[in-house]
Amino acid sequence: MKPDRPNLDTRHLGTPADLTPIPPRVTTSPLQHGLPWVIELRIVGTADTILVQVHETMIIGRSDPQQSIYPAIDLGPHGGQAQGVSRQHAVILAKDNRILIKDLASVNGTRLNGYLLSPNQEHRLRNDDMLTIGQLRLQVHFAFVPTFNTAPLDHDSSELELPVVGSGQHILVVEDDTNVGSIYSEVLKQAGFKVTWMDSAVTALGQIAHELPDAIVLDTLLPDMDGLEIARYVRKQAGGRQLPIIAVSGATGGFQMNKAMEAGCDAFLGKPVSVDDLLKAVASRLTPVLSK
Repeated sequence: MKPDRPNLDTRHLGTPADLTPIPPRVTTSPLQHGLPWVIELRIVGTADTILVQVHETMIIGRSDPQQSIYPAIDLGPHGGQAQGVSRQHAVILAKDNRILIKDLASVNGTRLNGYLLSPNQEHRLRNDDMLTIGQLRLQVHFAFVPTFNTAPLDHDSSELELPVVGSGQHILVVEDDTNVGSIYSEVLKQAGFKVTWMDSAVTALGQIAHELPDAIVLDTLLPDMDGLEIARYVRKQAGGRQLPIIAVSGATGGFQMNKAMEAGCDAFLGKPVSVDDLLKAVASRLTPVLSK
């Protein structure tokens, strides 16, 4: 393939846009510490999804063991070579409380929402953006963000300083993705709750049949079953009618929210989920005095 050239049908983003630093949020809350962003990259036209915790620098490309090239986001298994993905094509950066994308002078170029990026210049990456790496199209979704607006991206979990809003109540987290589930668990544990994390509906139902938790954080899209079946099951159990259930979903439309409420959920969180949202949803239903 020949490299893309600017023409009447192609606009370059020659100047980094919208990179003026945002003033930090004025707050006394200790939530802005030690939590990673999680990005979901859905490969358009396939069922493939790549979900990763964001680090300071993450190369997007395709691996080449002969040259000892192993990008953090490897598009080789997803048809990368046939789709014109370079070995070191672009890079995702965590910088200035934002997620950025930069083309690495790739042969076939990187597009952001249809605009061809000038090489080696940083551009803001947002939820629901469309990235085109060579000819491979990736829908960008932030599955987890540290806070409502901004968050330093220090990933040392030993530096987490979350408010203690729980007093040992047992929270069941049902989330099939390892990155997201581990973060939910860590956040809730640091906030004073006992946490059990299950990665499938079947194992979660077994846990619930054995012992009802004090609350459930439930992903509605599970690989083995509709997650809302768990909510329906709980509401039929003795003692389960008042148990708080917080539904989490990447499908954020009103239809999905209504389905969750009809199934018996008490709250609905659309992805991206923030620490603030998660703790407030749980604490307001278990510790109403502390959460005010």
